[in-house]
Amino acid sequence: MRKNLLQLDMFSAMPESPVMEENVMEEPVMIVPIPEEPKAIPSEPVIFADERIVVKLKQQATVPASPSPAVAVNRTKTAGKRGRKSFKEIDSEVDLINVPDEEALKQKLYYSISEVAGWFNVNTSLLRYWENEFDILQPRKTRKGDRLFRAEDIRNLQLIYYLLRQRKFSIAGARNYLKTNKKKVDTQTQLVQSLTKFKSFLLELKATL
Repeated sequence: MRKNLLQLDMFSAMPESPVMEENVMEEPVMIVPIPEEPKAIPSEPVIFADERIVVKLKQQATVPASPSPAVAVNRTKTAGKRGRKSFKEIDSEVDLINVPDEEALKQKLYYSISEVAGWFNVNTSLLRYWENEFDILQPRKTRKGDRLFRAEDIRNLQLIYYLLRQRKFSIAGARNYLKTNKKKVDTQTQLVQSLTKFKSFLLELKATL
């Protein structure tokens, strides 16, 4: 009976022998950081980037600004001229006359001496001087002595102005010329006045273009 049991035990699973655990010494692992690839720093800023197109803005090298040398400015003061004006200065003032036409002058009966002097671009003292030198110039005077010019007086002033300032007559020469050629001078003055108005019209038209 005992032998049979032993035989059965022989066919049965053999008991497993205990496995001896080996003591394995683990070596310490060194962690080495992976070096990062250096990023390429563009030398020029990119203002637009695409897979196929890259547009860069080229920077110019800054050049230090050198201080400019100081330039000495010579300021010359023009001395004021005294005495009579030259013919060239008088010619430059001819175009400054702004006398109204005949229809505009008839709208008023009298004009003050300051207003008339402004039309001819002269001083009131010069108009009083011309009054004393030319008999055709006879403005009316108030009780206070103020002079009032009529349309006829203004036309005579135009004749005097034309002979003295444009024809360059002397006072005596203009006085004698008016005595013998008043009608001729009147016609010439009207022609000059028409040409002056036409010139002013052309200048205004040019300014609007």
